[in-house]
Amino acid sequence: MISPKLILMPLSTSGHVTERLKGGLAVAKYFNAHLDVFHTHLDPKRFLPTGQLGLPSKLVQELDSVAGRFATTESANLKAEFVDLCTQLHVKYSNDGNDGNDSTEHPMHPSATWHINLGLRSEVIAEQGKVADLIIIPQSKSGKSTSTFEASVMRSGKPILLVPRQMTHFDIKTVVIGWNASTEASRALNYSLPLLKQAEKVVICTSASSADKMPNGHEVVKYLAQHNIKSEFVTFNNGRQSTAKAFMSVAQMHNADLVVMGAFTHRRIHEQIFGGMTNYMLANSTLPIFMAR
Repeated sequence: MISPKLILMPLSTSGHVTERLKGGLAVAKYFNAHLDVFHTHLDPKRFLPTGQLGLPSKLVQELDSVAGRFATTESANLKAEFVDLCTQLHVKYSNDGNDGNDSTEHPMHPSATWHINLGLRSEVIAEQGKVADLIIIPQSKSGKSTSTFEASVMRSGKPILLVPRQMTHFDIKTVVIGWNASTEASRALNYSLPLLKQAEKVVICTSASSADKMPNGHEVVKYLAQHNIKSEFVTFNNGRQSTAKAFMSVAQMHNADLVVMGAFTHRRIHEQIFGGMTNYMLANSTLPIFMAR
């Protein structure tokens, strides 16, 4: 419910790196917050067998050294680009406290820090996410759920902002809330209050098949009014479309800049077999999505 002040974003090198960095910085500027970017690489020794049935230890050491130099060079190049983008976008860069600036201080203006971590990206983000207010996850290149996304949603206990890979601007005027009376949707609603307060238009949207679930959309309108947020409630019919596709059509009809929804509101086995709203959004959404579980 608090306005995010510490935002975390993982970064892989699977394309659109510049766009993803710009998108993360745009979100930090919108909230006047601090952005921590985590570039994580694996320890190659985890995948190189040693001993009688594996590779000689000397060769493993040489391969480890080569991989380490490559990872260091790659991170240095990415960091240089990130620092340059911070300058271009007027975001204060803090070198993880080593330049005399403490990145944990409440920022008077947007700021950012670059972190290099050794290990699994999903593990690092799940752990560090516990001490962040918001986690930015760019859509995967494949459009499918990733271990990093799932670890963030299932283990961090914090809201997720899923953003299009090539999103470079973040300015929210119209928000559409996907409401199905689930616990997950309720959490997303609560976490999104700072965003909703800044929006010019808020629409609560429910499938006609879920309109009778309590609390219904009219109750959500009353709840938001207590926070001085004006909203409207609409229902939609799926027709021959899936609920997810019909919902996105409604969001686009309202020219939404952001969607708010619960993540994995069905049992995970159901999501894996039948798809579900979350998986559809991961693959098809062209809008940033604020979600929580």
